[in-house]
Amino acid sequence: MNPIKKLTRPNTLPLAFLCLAMCLSADAFELTAVDTPTSVDSLAPRLAATKDDRVVISWLEPHEKGHRLAYALFSEGQAGPAHTIHQGEGFFANWADTPGVVVMPDGTWLAHWLARSGQGTYAYDVMLATSADQGATWSVPFSPHDDGTPTEHGFVSSYPASPSAVGLAWLDGRETAPAPEDAPTTGHAHGGHGAMTLRTALIAPDGTISEGAQLDDRVCDCCGTAAAVTADGPVVVYRDRSDDEIRDIMLVRRGPAGWSEPVRVHADEWRITACPVNGPAVLARGRQLVVAWFTMAADETPRVNVAVSTDSGVSFSTPVALDTGSAMGRVDLAWAESGFILVWMAENGSGANVNLAKFDLDGRLVERGSLVELDAGRGSGFPRIAALDGGRILLAWTGADGVQLGIVDID
Repeated sequence: MNPIKKLTRPNTLPLAFLCLAMCLSADAFELTAVDTPTSVDSLAPRLAATKDDRVVISWLEPHEKGHRLAYALFSEGQAGPAHTIHQGEGFFANWADTPGVVVMPDGTWLAHWLARSGQGTYAYDVMLATSADQGATWSVPFSPHDDGTPTEHGFVSSYPASPSAVGLAWLDGRETAPAPEDAPTTGHAHGGHGAMTLRTALIAPDGTISEGAQLDDRVCDCCGTAAAVTADGPVVVYRDRSDDEIRDIMLVRRGPAGWSEPVRVHADEWRITACPVNGPAVLARGRQLVVAWFTMAADETPRVNVAVSTDSGVSFSTPVALDTGSAMGRVDLAWAESGFILVWMAENGSGANVNLAKFDLDGRLVERGSLVELDAGRGSGFPRIAALDGGRILLAWTGADGVQLGIVDID
């Protein structure tokens, strides 16, 4: 995992309009471009729904000597002006480990980003700030962890934990810190003495942190996490790392007795001695749980898998595999009125497509199509989706002109 490199802007028409022209009429979906307030060098989009049916769009962009984390509100088919959450030096700006905004159960906004904590390439902390006035002002930044080690902390996901708190899950590298006598002044924490862990804590609107816990003592170093709440309690889904380098998708659940032991969503048996930088996505509604993820499985063939649970993640259906042989992963999920929507990326020979598929509530594929053509490199980041009213989806992606937006009619 490397810090993002600046993308070169080609002397062509804006990528969003080229992509729209490439969408064939035979495809199941059409993408309508939306003007964005983002800069040409922007990256790392995230989307979060508000309580009044708007969507918070957040992204990173260069700012003077550092970066700024910015947001805009999407409403009635348009994105509003850009506003700053935090700016300055010290950001860890990356294509895969991205910042964002969470709308807490009481309506408070919680922003998170990454700040460098040492000289190592992967020495950075998760930083948080809250806003009680929908982004107009922000609290003094604080961190959900207090271990003080110059190691990797990131890949944040969230879940509504109670009427007054949101739960965060993140990868925590405190156990990877080298012993003091041989601590390097350069390099990265991945070469330390311990393993990357998965941790969680509850964050209150006033910034109070409670119920910190370790969920898994050995996980993949740089794959995103995902979280949701079922009728039986929160779940966190992530990529594990066994002692013999099996990196399958795991799930933990919180019940009356606390957090469960990790269980596998599916036995892919994917053995890889490096981090694939590809985490899962999850949706929950009642006791139904949907998980999507990238794997190469035991046969070393790339694919995106989708599996459905009707018992809050105790058991899952046989996965549906998509784009076997060409999938790149980078998945996201959103509910639709009659099912759910999956977005992912797949190679197309000259680059990559952002693909969209609609499933019914039982996990059966209804239709699929290609929306956007991108460079297949890391600079394209992860596409993101959020459900809108009227059977529509908001799509955000990173193209040659920075973060772009489009609306897709799915019903």
